[in-house]
Amino acid sequence: MTSPQHFRHGTRIFSLATAFLTAALLMAGCGAGDGETGSSSASDSTLRVGSDLTYPPYTYLEDGQPAGFDPDFVDALGREIDREPQVQDIRFEQLIASLKSNRIDVIASALYITAERAQEVEYIPYFTTGNSIVVASDGEPLADAQDLCGLSVGVIKGGDIVQRLREDASAECEEAGEEPVDVSEFTTDPEATQALISGQVDAQVTDAAVAKEAVEKTSGQLTITSEALLYPIPVGLAVDKENTELAAEIRAGLKEMRDSGEYAELLDNYNLQEPDQARVDDILGS
Repeated sequence: MTSPQHFRHGTRIFSLATAFLTAALLMAGCGAGDGETGSSSASDSTLRVGSDLTYPPYTYLEDGQPAGFDPDFVDALGREIDREPQVQDIRFEQLIASLKSNRIDVIASALYITAERAQEVEYIPYFTTGNSIVVASDGEPLADAQDLCGLSVGVIKGGDIVQRLREDASAECEEAGEEPVDVSEFTTDPEATQALISGQVDAQVTDAAVAKEAVEKTSGQLTITSEALLYPIPVGLAVDKENTELAAEIRAGLKEMRDSGEYAELLDNYNLQEPDQARVDDILGS
């Protein structure tokens, strides 16, 4: 800035007061705009993405940069909708709160579609996955959820699997005269894996792709013993329910990715499948 001229004292005070008043009014105007419903994003040139970057192969850090399916997906989506993705590393259980407080525009973090979450967010389904049971290589082979009765099982905190095991699987255990599943929640999936390796839990139940990655990275210490996917479920991007403009923008971008073949290529690279809309409708009761 240029140096101020030497004005008379009274004129200078008046000018400063006017400047402060103008700045305050401008700031108030900006604040009102930030809370406007139906707005697309904090900036139409960027896309603030919330991901838990401890969840390979979906979201993780590689050489200090976001990597995995979700970062690859939002990069491709960003090109279609002409926005620059800015990925923020946020723990899984804090993602929806971050979205609702306008810290981020969209969640892209292998977020399972559930009726409970759908009361808080607007989903855009983008793939289907399920869970696998992981045990120590010398441990007892556990084929399905019924085999978990009475055992301690490590899971990621805030995941849909918590309710599945504590309510659905445990109810079946008790009906069969067995002890319920003892569910231990961990802030990150690698923490649950480490608990399994150290013997703190008997098994880990996690997303099938994450389980495969964990087995490969632990050099023979772990194995997947489930015979089929547990609780197959569609996964969705999530935006604030009031941000209808951004939801429409993302859906249009996803259609462009389908039409170009880039979407199918991404799914194939990560051994994932497209979401079944009938299954989504069934979950959401629509």
